[in-house]
Amino acid sequence: MLMLLFFCLASERYKDSSATDGNTFLMAQDGKPESTIIIAKEPTPSARLAALELQYHVNKITGVMLPIMTDDTKVDGRRILVGESAITSELGINASDFKSQEYMIRITSDTIVLIGKDCQETEENLKEAGISTVFANINVSRIRLDYGKLMGTESNNIVLPGFFDDQGTSYAVYDFLERFCDVRWYGPTELGIVHPTAQTLQFKNNDIRRSPAFAHREGSMITPWPILKELWDNPTTEECYLYMRRLRTGGDKWAGNHSFSSYYDRFLRRNPDHPELFEGEHTEYFAQGRSNSDRQFCYTNPDFIKQVAQDARNFFDGKGLKGLAPAMGDYFAIVPMDNSAWCLCPECQAELEKDKQTSSPHFSNGRASGYMFGFINNVAKELKKTHPDKYISALAYWDYAYYPERIQLESNIAVAPCLQTRIYWGPNIAKNDIKFYKSWVEKKDRSIYLWLYYCFPEENALVGGYHCFPGFMAHTAARQIKMYHEDGVKGLFLCGIGEQVDFYITMKLLDDPELDIDKILDEFFTSYYGNSAESMKRLYLRIEEIYSDSGNYPPEVRAEERQFHQNEEIAWKYLGTEKLMAELGELMQQAKQLAITDVGKQRVQLFENGVWNYMVEGRKKYLAKH
Repeated sequence: MLMLLFFCLASERYKDSSATDGNTFLMAQDGKPESTIIIAKEPTPSARLAALELQYHVNKITGVMLPIMTDDTKVDGRRILVGESAITSELGINASDFKSQEYMIRITSDTIVLIGKDCQETEENLKEAGISTVFANINVSRIRLDYGKLMGTESNNIVLPGFFDDQGTSYAVYDFLERFCDVRWYGPTELGIVHPTAQTLQFKNNDIRRSPAFAHREGSMITPWPILKELWDNPTTEECYLYMRRLRTGGDKWAGNHSFSSYYDRFLRRNPDHPELFEGEHTEYFAQGRSNSDRQFCYTNPDFIKQVAQDARNFFDGKGLKGLAPAMGDYFAIVPMDNSAWCLCPECQAELEKDKQTSSPHFSNGRASGYMFGFINNVAKELKKTHPDKYISALAYWDYAYYPERIQLESNIAVAPCLQTRIYWGPNIAKNDIKFYKSWVEKKDRSIYLWLYYCFPEENALVGGYHCFPGFMAHTAARQIKMYHEDGVKGLFLCGIGEQVDFYITMKLLDDPELDIDKILDEFFTSYYGNSAESMKRLYLRIEEIYSDSGNYPPEVRAEERQFHQNEEIAWKYLGTEKLMAELGELMQQAKQLAITDVGKQRVQLFENGVWNYMVEGRKKYLAKH
């Protein structure tokens, strides 16, 4: 691992000294352990993981393997208390006193306490952790992992806490490793870990108690797309699981996604692949005048409204979900299917007619806002009769993105506006997005989450069979996240997660939106790329500058009020021009020439493979067609 001397020289905790005082905790000295990690005899999954992660990273820094002992063993000397134990209780520190996601880092001369609210392995919690969501069952499931095999040490099978389990103790350890030990996780594999090296680790007294700024932090990240997969050094699924815990993915249990995919098997026809789902034919639930098998529903039908409300009640009463229905915690999602085959019955058409005044040429518009939120409102009213403390979660998306001004929305509806933040190079797209987003948040009358399209522009390229111009947008992401926090947004779901730098920055800012974006970037390029830092930073920022500037796009992008996406022509005629590619190519070569360590060379090579070669091939394919 690359030795980061600038970290060591800048911090007294790496000072090689045997002298300590009443304000200093000595963890390791001269390559020898000076402290012991202590966990409960039966630790939570979070505490078990946290202890192993602390031990592993301290060993990476110092070469010292701190012993891990349970609280029923007498330990002399300095102690690192990880998670709730008999010893923390004796000190008057109990996990039950912490709020969800809250944690503590307390450093004194003889004890470090790393503790937070954790989920216990009770039968009820294990059952709840298995709740499925449409996007990824893995997001809420506990995963068994051979931690030792993954880390290249002795085999050690553990169960990772579920993404949405309380895991404050893990948060405490990860924050401690970042804040006090200068560990950074820039990717899921060993090559993505940055840490200093020192024989002595010591820490001044400190006391921190906090929670992540955004309560919900989620994304579709287990299978990275081509660019990110290369930048991340082709990680295994298990490495991705662990990486997401290190970046504190998860948080509050919220769910929002298309929610009626199983209704066809339940109420339209018996599916031989899932015959157990069929409950009886109810064609009245489905869009009238439509024949396609995935048609919409009759959203004004009273019986359909009652059925959806009953499904929500069943979930909240602990009776589970039928098929693929997104629901978690206090939230039951209601989101229509992703097509415009609306019901043609007179009642539905009358509602859609009222929405015509909110029509718009943009993808995000109000052509069905009153219609859809009228249905959601009716379900919410039904649910409130029996479960006034539970919520319907909805998306403000596509034809029902705009706030439904003609409806008084029930208080038990949480809404997630869907924003195209990765294509704000389209100024009118950005203006439309921010306008309808503000119409939701400024009312301050309900919980607001966000669905952000980090999938662009790569998703379009994958579907279209071409290579896109990379969508680097760190500064845009930073500005937006700060605004979301100021507006009281509770959480974010990333639909696609972008590239290495953008995803890392997003997760850091979701934890603390007050961080300085330029300092994070400086730190990333300096610590990750070493001697090649300046060239790599210039390369990233130049791509970001070109991608984010609307002046580099066709004139109609700036002039017209409609949806735009990057396509192959925009990518390689307007953005990745011959002149720009020559400029970027020089920076790429400089970075390669300046890399002197094996690790530095490997990291630069990952960028060349994942980004630069991808761009070169994309322009080559475009020119071959023209």
